[in-house]
Amino acid sequence: MVDTTTNHRLPKNFHKTFIPERRYLKALLQFASAGKKGDARAIADATGIPTGASSGKVMPTIDYCRGMGLITLSDDSLNNAVKTPNLTHFGRVVLLEDPFLKEPVTQWAAHLNLCGAARGADIWYQVFFQGAQALGSKFGKDQLETYLQSTNGSQANLIGPLIRMYDDPASFSECGALTEKQGMVRRKTGPIGGEYAWGYGAWMLDAMETYFPGQNQVTLTDLDRAAGWKTIPGWNIDDAQQALSLIEQKGIFTVERHMTPWIIQSADSSSNVWKKIYDDLI
Repeated sequence: MVDTTTNHRLPKNFHKTFIPERRYLKALLQFASAGKKGDARAIADATGIPTGASSGKVMPTIDYCRGMGLITLSDDSLNNAVKTPNLTHFGRVVLLEDPFLKEPVTQWAAHLNLCGAARGADIWYQVFFQGAQALGSKFGKDQLETYLQSTNGSQANLIGPLIRMYDDPASFSECGALTEKQGMVRRKTGPIGGEYAWGYGAWMLDAMETYFPGQNQVTLTDLDRAAGWKTIPGWNIDDAQQALSLIEQKGIFTVERHMTPWIIQSADSSSNVWKKIYDDLI
């Protein structure tokens, strides 16, 4: 199992207070698809993503795409002003099938990636994974800020665009993982349905390949501890079992229910399953 204490999560202020705007995510995916590279100004000129002399939306957009599992950056551009983005298997099928990231399955898959322990974004990880039990499904916005300060020091406004992005139609309102009303924040559980099975299955296989490389079977307890397959979507036992059954029906993996804890065994690769995430959409 990969040591998740060593992570590559995006730092708490990577977003510069900007929400991810889907039109700019699309523009960056197109830029990556063309095999281009450039610094913030060159990328802004090529994509129309706004940037300025000292700040702008180019770098936050790149980082959102990284955290959402849509792109990777070449090793030589991680700490370099010139960035070379490369599409992932997920990013490639999104650009082909849902370039404006309108579909709920797209937004949920991107959201789940953003909450990941190894490659997501730190605040999202702390809210949806590490702190999911402590916060519960409903909590005050002030309680959320206090919790984040307890894990990050006393820095102010750690919430940033976390809640706003799930309320804004230009961003991820179709996912709507968080909603706020009169200072109370509610967490929405991942929807259960056949149209999500390929997306959830791809995400879980990706997690197995990331956290348990070289293993084609793993206990569901270990997979949740490492990758939050049940914790991040906020599923209870019944939800989780229903989701597993739907994914298993697609032939993505098999579930050994005679063992305790249950074991899943992969029957495909995440690279193949990502290609199919829109197969059941009407």
